[in-house]
Amino acid sequence: MTRLVHELRRRKVLRVGALYVLGAWVALQGADLAFPGLGIPGEAIRYVWIGAIAGLPIVLLFGWRYDITPHGIRRTPASAEAAPVPLALRRSDYAILAALLLGSGLVLFQMTAEIRTLPSIVAPARADRAIPRNSIAVLPMENVTGDPDQEYFAAGMHDALTTALSMIGSLTVKASSSTNVYRNVVQPALQTGRELGAAHLVEGSVFRTGGRLRINVRLISTASEASIWSESYERPIEDVLTLQNELARTIAERIQVTLTPEERVRLASARAVNPEVYEVYLRGMYHLQQYTAGGIQTGLEHLYRAIELDPEDPLAYAGLAQGLSLIGHGANPPPDAFVRAREAAVRALAIDPLFPEAHAAMGQIQLYHDWDWDGAEASFRRALQLNPNHEFAHGHYGWLLALMGDMPGAIEHMARAQQIAPVTPIFTAWLGWLYWGDGQPERAVAEAQKSLEVNPSFPWGLYVLGGAYAAQERFDEAIATFERLRAIRPNLGDWGLGFTYAQTGRREQALEVTARLAESPGQKDLLMLGAIHASLGDVDEAMRWLEAAREAHVDWFPYICTDSGYDPFIERALETLRDDPRFRALIAPLKIPGA
Repeated sequence: MTRLVHELRRRKVLRVGALYVLGAWVALQGADLAFPGLGIPGEAIRYVWIGAIAGLPIVLLFGWRYDITPHGIRRTPASAEAAPVPLALRRSDYAILAALLLGSGLVLFQMTAEIRTLPSIVAPARADRAIPRNSIAVLPMENVTGDPDQEYFAAGMHDALTTALSMIGSLTVKASSSTNVYRNVVQPALQTGRELGAAHLVEGSVFRTGGRLRINVRLISTASEASIWSESYERPIEDVLTLQNELARTIAERIQVTLTPEERVRLASARAVNPEVYEVYLRGMYHLQQYTAGGIQTGLEHLYRAIELDPEDPLAYAGLAQGLSLIGHGANPPPDAFVRAREAAVRALAIDPLFPEAHAAMGQIQLYHDWDWDGAEASFRRALQLNPNHEFAHGHYGWLLALMGDMPGAIEHMARAQQIAPVTPIFTAWLGWLYWGDGQPERAVAEAQKSLEVNPSFPWGLYVLGGAYAAQERFDEAIATFERLRAIRPNLGDWGLGFTYAQTGRREQALEVTARLAESPGQKDLLMLGAIHASLGDVDEAMRWLEAAREAHVDWFPYICTDSGYDPFIERALETLRDDPRFRALIAPLKIPGA
């Protein structure tokens, strides 16, 4: 061992290793400070760690074999060589150095590629936006336990406080989906307030030990960046919902918001929770809100477990209804997704009729699966009565109004959803979609581009952008946008390409697209195949695919029944079918007003 240490010192391996560790530490500190400003999420730092660790053996191998001298790189002499020997590099040394350089390049390339796959977290600043005085955003709660496995609990406290504040009608509360992007972001309160459109921010930290919970909360004015109020609370976990209501009521009083009698009653009462069940529920919602296939599946498993532990827990049923509705909206969902979602929503409302999330989930089920227009409208209205800041209720109600032909009302509710969740790209893209359908392609382009500022690879933002370009007859730009989309979501890109090729008379290219889609079509592909064939004048083939879409109960199917402008591609494509008896017979059972 002594000889080995002596040899490492003689070859300067220890010095090279120490310099590398110091350099890696500086790089890690720099990345930790720079990533938030560059819009890179904090989780990307782990790839820098992996790259630094992977590069260490390469550096140590170089230090063992070579020296960097004023005359360039030279071989390190072996200890057994007593007489001077030529130390110039040989052909084998160049091969070794090339291999080390290639290895270093591969480590750097892989680390960069992994970081580039992560979504941007910093929204574009919108300093010119008028900020309502009663607007507020709850920033992600800091997990001060030091245990990363407790991150779900801090996220649950953040969601719960946001929800409690959202039920106060005179407040404009920013959605958790938007404020979550500010996790680990360090910047002035004024800048965050401008980006979110919030006059007030709530910061806090969460510490849980044993059966007790401690929350520190601070209310900040974004204009002055001054602290308006701060307080620390400690409660048994059983009283967590009562604590969240107490916090919401106190914050409302501090910013001088008037509560209605109904809101006072609602915030004055909350049921106790079973700590074990609540913990499983929070884990479920944490995974569910990752909005990935794996996250949704893991989230549902936890929510089913929570229901097993307590069949009378409305929180778990409402979360289950939301998760199953998400699956129901998928490209190729299981046939019973919405059925199971309805069962969960009905059960949640039977236990607690004042659950806005359950009403919002029921509205989606009635709109996209039951095709019960009156029921969907009642559910969305009730959800918004209970929680005026429920962004998904506003957004999906907007789609219901678009189906009914009320485009001004649809745009109004979608714009409200965007205001609540300003840095969540889906509502901005949907607003652009409605402008596109309403014959305002310039505004559609603007909104689509805003969604892409938040996430340059957001599929629906690209789809709307390409469609709006096509509406302006900017066909080259439309095709380039859809090709870019196809690299991310092949079927969405093909939808846009198929319609655009058909619109510009490129029949052979459009048929190549339909052939690709027809190889293994998802549910929504059935509908789009019908519409693309209709735009090509292939009426019989169009009807075959549309009948298949109706048989599969595709959730978007009702939107082909009207000319409200829901999707100009589809509206233009189906003009040839409007008077076809087969088409009229296909849509008649849906009984859509104005169909």
